[in-house]
Amino acid sequence: MTRPTVVISLDLELSWGSFDLSYGDDLLKMGRWTHDVGAPNLLKHLTRNGLSATWAIVGAMMRRSLPDVSGLPEVRFPHFSKPWFSYIPKDGDEKSHPEWFGASLVEMIRNATPEQEIGFHSFSHVPFGERGMTRERAIAEYRYCAQIAKELGIAKSSFVFPRNSVGYLAELRDAGFDCFRDVDRLPMRFANGALNSLGMIWADFAGSTPCMVEPSLKDGIVSIPGSLLIRYAAGWRKYIPDSSRLRRLRKGLERVRLSRGVFHVWFHPENLYAEWPRVENVVARFLEELGVLVRNGDVRCLTMGQLASEFRAAATVKQNSQQPAVLAPAGRVNSPASGSRRRAGEPISA
Repeated sequence: MTRPTVVISLDLELSWGSFDLSYGDDLLKMGRWTHDVGAPNLLKHLTRNGLSATWAIVGAMMRRSLPDVSGLPEVRFPHFSKPWFSYIPKDGDEKSHPEWFGASLVEMIRNATPEQEIGFHSFSHVPFGERGMTRERAIAEYRYCAQIAKELGIAKSSFVFPRNSVGYLAELRDAGFDCFRDVDRLPMRFANGALNSLGMIWADFAGSTPCMVEPSLKDGIVSIPGSLLIRYAAGWRKYIPDSSRLRRLRKGLERVRLSRGVFHVWFHPENLYAEWPRVENVVARFLEELGVLVRNGDVRCLTMGQLASEFRAAATVKQNSQQPAVLAPAGRVNSPASGSRRRAGEPISA
């Protein structure tokens, strides 16, 4: 079992996150606020407490303007029949449309101390696991992300699927990514999605203890399930007491400290916008308490990429230790009589 570890993954998406669900002034205001206030504030909370996180960022918003997207096969979803880039300002840039583009945010995050991880939240926030998505579009999305990673000098390590809608893992592996965030582990998972949703809602209101998780391999890529989503305070979610939100986070910290494993917390920086500063205050308190535990050596705080690398290294050591020693065939060991001597460290010839 993994040493007591906390992982924080953040889905940074500005207006890309929900334009296909509800496009309007409120969405654009939230995107601008996240660009100017929300993401910078969150980064300060992390660095002030000496913590690193995985920032899974929509690839298209890592640029100062929209790149050529003619190489992306078009997709049509039941909930959104328009061309996917219909609302994106084709001639805009970060200065004129900070609700869509955030190259300066990427640089701010990259230059932070302690070091933060830049991951990918797809290229254009298409839901990979929904009806209407195609393998061709998935491969193209991965290819566009890989190109941006190359241009910016970012490692292709961590990937977070939009809306945690997982799909096309073999293609993600083939694109060179190392790990992804898998769906949340629940105390009890039902075949009925509505029942799962009700269970998660109840857990938020009751402040129940979240599950610990462990990394594993799926289709040759490291799966890191989520433990707890910090929901935003809009709609019915605003009735979740802040004390219940903080109670769940504290219970997760206590459980991982005592029982080992991974406590994987995730949310969107955009989630801090509704009824600000309510959720930001909860997050800030959680990060302060986590920082104390890290400094005391009670838990670790790793990025998704760091955890995946550690998992692969441990798996390699375990595999090598289970392989039987290979003995040289009788009569073929080098000896003075054979006219040659084997140097220390050289393999015995077969």
